[in-house]
Amino acid sequence: MQRQPNYPHVAPTDQFYLWIALRLARLWDEAPWLRDLDDDTRREVVLAVTGYYQDIVADAGLWRTFTRLHNDSHGTPLPHYGRAEDYIDYELNVDDIRYVMWWTIAGATGVKLDPHDEQLQALAMAFHTVLDEEYEAAPVPSQLVEMMDVNPDDAGDAQRTYDLAYWLFWRSYLLKPSATAAMEAVMDQAHAIIASAGGGDARPMLQELNDRLMVSTPAGPLALTIGQWLTAILQQQ
Repeated sequence: MQRQPNYPHVAPTDQFYLWIALRLARLWDEAPWLRDLDDDTRREVVLAVTGYYQDIVADAGLWRTFTRLHNDSHGTPLPHYGRAEDYIDYELNVDDIRYVMWWTIAGATGVKLDPHDEQLQALAMAFHTVLDEEYEAAPVPSQLVEMMDVNPDDAGDAQRTYDLAYWLFWRSYLLKPSATAAMEAVMDQAHAIIASAGGGDARPMLQELNDRLMVSTPAGPLALTIGQWLTAILQQQ
């Protein structure tokens, strides 16, 4: 639930996507692939794939923006995989799932995994089967669509624009792996802030550190700043 843009509020569709995540997790529990990954990493992967699925169902814009920009720069919608003959832009694809899984594992944990690993491909295909079965009936997570409906040039939308930027950088399936790595790199600063508070409330200073990271650190597989991500996403709305 913490990955949802409406957290801590509950949307009518949240239960469905929780059910999807649990189905993927159980499938992996019973599958022989990538069994050497720890539980935390597997949880991150399942949540990332579920986040991608929500984005595709809603056509919320993050995945569309990523694949469009990558295609404009490199001639393919995805790194590593080219364009499969059955690849459909902005729809559910096996290679999308495979890439989200690889990026989450490599980006968030630093685990060395070949993007063409056969176990990764097999698990992505199994996940795709589950997601494809429910695709036509999957409810649109309207909270994603509503969150993207902001105008950064409107002072009245300033808080909503900040909330969108914060969610994209720290919680979205595509940017969170790099944000996690960025936070790990400044953990010494965070500990120093807590120590300097002397038992007082360090949260305002920690929030300021978070905001500095969010504004200054390139994020995601295209290494764009959060301002560049926002501009690219909102321009296509």
